[in-house]
Amino acid sequence: MKPVEVVIKERELIDSRKDWVMITGFPGFGYVGTIATRYLAETLNMPKVGDIITRYMPDFASIEDYGLMTPYEVFADAEKGVIVVVNNVAPSTKERVAYAKELLRWFREVGGSRVILAAGLSNKYREGEERFRWMCIGDCGWSFDEPLFKGMYIVGPAATLLTIANLMSVPLLGILPYTEPAKYDPKAAAVFVEVVSDLLGLGVSVDKLMEFAKVVEDIEKTVEQALSEEESRKPSLYM
Repeated sequence: MKPVEVVIKERELIDSRKDWVMITGFPGFGYVGTIATRYLAETLNMPKVGDIITRYMPDFASIEDYGLMTPYEVFADAEKGVIVVVNNVAPSTKERVAYAKELLRWFREVGGSRVILAAGLSNKYREGEERFRWMCIGDCGWSFDEPLFKGMYIVGPAATLLTIANLMSVPLLGILPYTEPAKYDPKAAAVFVEVVSDLLGLGVSVDKLMEFAKVVEDIEKTVEQALSEEESRKPSLYM
């Protein structure tokens, strides 16, 4: 077995066209990449067509409505020409290069044309009212009025994927919504989903994602209030 292998069960679906766009992301700042890709796959009712198997993949799984959830999942919609790779966890540091190389090699093999990457960007870099920044590796074919992402470091598996895409001449568009790095941020993921839905004509509503964002915010407020009340009940150490 190779260190990293894309295992596809629905070969006929993948082979049915040769102009795929791949959407992916990782659980980095705000968990934006994973929230956005999972939401797209679920909202579009994409069938799961395979998994990415790695030597150091974490040993967890879950039974979901669509079947077995695994660490790295591949969904596809042949009518829309979209492949969504959901990374429920980040690949191990020691195999990130192998992961990116094999994923992009496979994507080119099946006729993939362009990649769209979701990643969160800290709110501290916001300059005005813009919702996101963006980057284009190679001839990605899109541009926006929002500021470009430049002059800042990218770290983690997203950085590795960008580097390998550049070396392999795979066009890649990166969309980076602003987020609170340490928070689970469905609202930031909704920005990515809206932008991609418009670009590709997917017709995806973010209403459910925004409802989820409200639930997350309410929980955070409840936890903060409880912690504040607990702190106020502590006895003073001073007279």
